[in-house]
Amino acid sequence: MRPILLAALAASCLHSAAAVADSAPPEGGTSEIRPGVALVLSGGGARGVAHLGVLKVLEELRVPVDCVVGTSMGAIVGGAYASGMPLDEMEHRVRAADWTEMFQNALPRDRQPFREKQDAAGNRAAITLGWGAGGFLMPQSAIAGQQLDRFLTGLAGDAESLSGFDTLALPYRAIATDLESGAMVVINDGPLWRAMRASMAVPGVFLPIEHRGRLLVDGGLVMNLPVDIGRELCGGRVIAVNLGTLPLGRERLTTATEIVLQAINLALEQNVQQQLGRLDADDALVQVDLGDITSRDFDRVLETIPLGEQAARAAAASLARFAVDEASYAQWQARRQLRLLRPAPVITAVEVEGARHVPPRGVLAGLRQRTGLALDATALEEDLESLYAQGDFERLRYRVERDGAYGRLKVEAVDKSWGPNYLRFGGGLAADLQGDGAVALFAGLSRRWINDWEGRLNVDLQVGTTNRLRGELFQPLGLKSQWFLAPVLQAGSRTVPVFQDGRKVADFRVRERSAGLDLGYEAGAWGELRVGLHRGREKADIVSGAAVYPGQSVAQGKLRLSAVLDRLDSPFFPRRGYSARLLGEWHDGRFGSDLDYRYAEFDASWAGSGGPHTLMLGLTVAGSPDRELPSAGRYTLGGLFRLSGYRYGELAADQVVLASASYYRRISTLPEALGRGVYLGGTVEWGNLRNYALDAASPGSRSSMSLFLGADTVLGPLYVGMAYASRVGEPRYYLLFGQPY
Repeated sequence: MRPILLAALAASCLHSAAAVADSAPPEGGTSEIRPGVALVLSGGGARGVAHLGVLKVLEELRVPVDCVVGTSMGAIVGGAYASGMPLDEMEHRVRAADWTEMFQNALPRDRQPFREKQDAAGNRAAITLGWGAGGFLMPQSAIAGQQLDRFLTGLAGDAESLSGFDTLALPYRAIATDLESGAMVVINDGPLWRAMRASMAVPGVFLPIEHRGRLLVDGGLVMNLPVDIGRELCGGRVIAVNLGTLPLGRERLTTATEIVLQAINLALEQNVQQQLGRLDADDALVQVDLGDITSRDFDRVLETIPLGEQAARAAAASLARFAVDEASYAQWQARRQLRLLRPAPVITAVEVEGARHVPPRGVLAGLRQRTGLALDATALEEDLESLYAQGDFERLRYRVERDGAYGRLKVEAVDKSWGPNYLRFGGGLAADLQGDGAVALFAGLSRRWINDWEGRLNVDLQVGTTNRLRGELFQPLGLKSQWFLAPVLQAGSRTVPVFQDGRKVADFRVRERSAGLDLGYEAGAWGELRVGLHRGREKADIVSGAAVYPGQSVAQGKLRLSAVLDRLDSPFFPRRGYSARLLGEWHDGRFGSDLDYRYAEFDASWAGSGGPHTLMLGLTVAGSPDRELPSAGRYTLGGLFRLSGYRYGELAADQVVLASASYYRRISTLPEALGRGVYLGGTVEWGNLRNYALDAASPGSRSSMSLFLGADTVLGPLYVGMAYASRVGEPRYYLLFGQPY
């Protein structure tokens, strides 16, 4: 069977070459052979998926085309069709795609590295900037497009770098704009996915694409409906599909984004009208009415397909002039799809291009693809996704330079232009009407790839209720090793409120400094395990109020064990997943401690959803079996979601069990620039506390409930809440923004 397929493929290539020779005009002249039919697809962002509906009707009418030319989303749909992909498979891929995820720079949280997730959960990276010789550095675009690139590679069929797109099942051209000169660029070579991607790189939204030394952006800026290019390529008649550019009404022009979009739309419409004037009586025009669907409405892309069908059926009489008999159309369709049967090439070399801060071996070490073996595109995509998730790259794609049955694999690694030094900012505040609360401002510097084993230096500063300066060198024990060493230096102070019978009687200040060395194992996106020895000194005294606790200055020495598992899909308003954290400390004279005691904390949470409804369960167990805990070592509760009916830090105990159940429903969405969702929900909380201090008084069981309105913003979570505890007897009101603890 294999020799028959290869023979058929060779015959198809010869036939395709002959067809191109018959239909394409010679260099510098026009063809005298029977005019071909060019399919010209306009741009339109999310509206461009309507082209699938038009293609459905063309296939029903048995209309073959001899070449395809497209701009922006028209270049994407047209490129996939020109590659030979069956229309039903194209539609399946479009319907199966997560269009929201596709336009996110970060991967879904359950695929992000553990350290990135922990920074987000602590709201320590709400704002991230680069730092270099020129001062602050910013990304070149809002969306890097890594996940979009992967989607386009699937639509293109492979990542082969072609010397010319005339070798595709259908000759193809994509229109782009040279960002430096403003000139129109007709892309005719390279990987097909990259031509498709360059044609829709909206400036400021998507990262520009470099091709043959030119920096390319969306082709709609110069020619959104490339009728002229289609006629030149096929030398004859044109079937043009125009999606139009929807002008926004005054009531929509309320933000800078909408005003810029309006200006772009008006510019596009000018060049579209010019190209529509080039159509003549032998051509056909399909004008698609997409109503109020805008180019940015990617959550509505599936609505556009039937509208494309409707428009094409309305133009059926005009399109029928291009139809052929059933046998001829079947032969044309078979030739169009045969190219996809080629086997994967055997890789003879793997090379890395473009990386500046990340050494090439840092990329190669993360790839399973080996020379002498056939290209495993699935495994390669998975490896590139894992490398991209590390946070070092803007884009990480590949192409194959094929030579018969063999090929050279070239990985295009574009590391972040604003790295490798990153400044991170975050924090939060919490307050109630009683004047209690907490505040934290966070700033951090992260320096990546300080050596060839991917070492990372983090220096973090937190000021507020808790002040802390912390430096850590995270050093893997080999390139891509999951084992690591982490020396840590830390100094800081914190203020602990002291309450008696619901009344604040003192503020207790704890100052500490320490140094430690951890040995750990990082389990990818799942979590981390650490064990380490830490030594330092702790001083504590009353800074205001009654002398409830005696002042002390003690040496600290402890063996510390921590384990974290994080599989939640969001750090603040998760809809699914689970997490757990275990902390254990053994303070002992053998480690240099003046005090001997043990301490442990265990936190776990689970979230599940049905439709817009989410239920989240939480459990905390903390404390020590030893009764002689230091004054500052007791676990505190109070504040929103920590027995919400009590004041911040009102409850302190040697042993704590806290269980909670939360329900919330997404009631609205925020503008993309501000965040994601708005939620309405409530909690029920129960705790049991045992306290051996303060005359051995034990708080016993406590319960509380709360109602809240929350928002998942780009700067962190925002909650406005009301809580009630029966033993307090009066409601409390809270404002919580970010992570102040």
